[in-house]
Amino acid sequence: MKKTVLFFIFSALCFSLFAADKKAKLDESVEAYRNAIEAMDALDYGKALKYSEDAILYRKQRIEKQINTVKNSLSAKRVQAAGDHFDPVLTVLENRKEYETADIIKYYIKKKGKDYFDNSVNNLLIYLESSKAFPEAHKLIGDIYKLEGEYKFAEDYYLMALDKADVLDIPDEKYEILYMLAEISRLEDDTAKMELRLMNILAEDKNYKDAALKRSMIGTISANKNDSMTKFFNLYRANSYNCIDAYNQLAEYYHEANRNDKALEFAALAAITSLTRINEILISRNSIYEYENIEGFMQEASYYQDIIEWGNKNSAWKSFNILASYSTEAGYKNFSKALLRVIARYTPETYWQRDAVLQLEHMTD
Repeated sequence: MKKTVLFFIFSALCFSLFAADKKAKLDESVEAYRNAIEAMDALDYGKALKYSEDAILYRKQRIEKQINTVKNSLSAKRVQAAGDHFDPVLTVLENRKEYETADIIKYYIKKKGKDYFDNSVNNLLIYLESSKAFPEAHKLIGDIYKLEGEYKFAEDYYLMALDKADVLDIPDEKYEILYMLAEISRLEDDTAKMELRLMNILAEDKNYKDAALKRSMIGTISANKNDSMTKFFNLYRANSYNCIDAYNQLAEYYHEANRNDKALEFAALAAITSLTRINEILISRNSIYEYENIEGFMQEASYYQDIIEWGNKNSAWKSFNILASYSTEAGYKNFSKALLRVIARYTPETYWQRDAVLQLEHMTD
């Protein structure tokens, strides 16, 4: 289902930008990619693989044709005399009735914006050279090989997709590729590489790099007062939403390695980022809702099935239980008891509700 949704977003971006030229030839690479996704949904991996390979070939051919078209137009003296900036070049091209070249340039301006290319036609050509790749199709082939248990081939295709992540039509899909690479390492029992790849997900994460934030969060937890849990969720927010599952996985990895200080640090980041994201969604859904406490937050979230499902998929609900568990092990039982009591009563997921009850029972032993 996710691949289908991603495709519709992806194809909408492609087709809407060429809407002005209704007679434009159908993008065969997009059509092949759509067929590959449909084959994947039908569990026909052989067809999915063939269509994905076709998509890669058609994309390369299409971009090479665009590059040649633009270069041929730019070779004319009158076009060269217009300089390198988009507007004067486009004016000359349209005066010369070189509409195909003008449409190609306009398409990429609409897609990326003039600033992305620094208002330079030559920079656009450099971008086109890198756009011969079709990272979405490479990722899909990686998915196929992963499902077939061919982890080495899957890894190779994921790496190819990652290498061209800058031309992904949905930039955040880069994170899914990084997660898949980490998962391949886990399946191959290469925990060191798994750790490295999970850390790569955090490469641009300002919250992970914020030593003061992490120090302050742990300080609040370790104060271990009766109101420490309430203060924790009132005081802190973090918005690196693509990193939630990586935080949780790294928390568990360091916990198993008996590096409990790092485990607690990542657990705190996971929980506060989960709360921040879900709270933003709740505010957008209910104009009179505002965060007052974690009890009300979980009660409000329980009204929206899609939010519950998002929390499951991204390990958001799990993150609160992990934080409680690791806080208990660190000796911060006032903090963890307060959190577990809230989870046991208000979390919208039965599994984690029961887990909280069990944690509380073990604490009284």
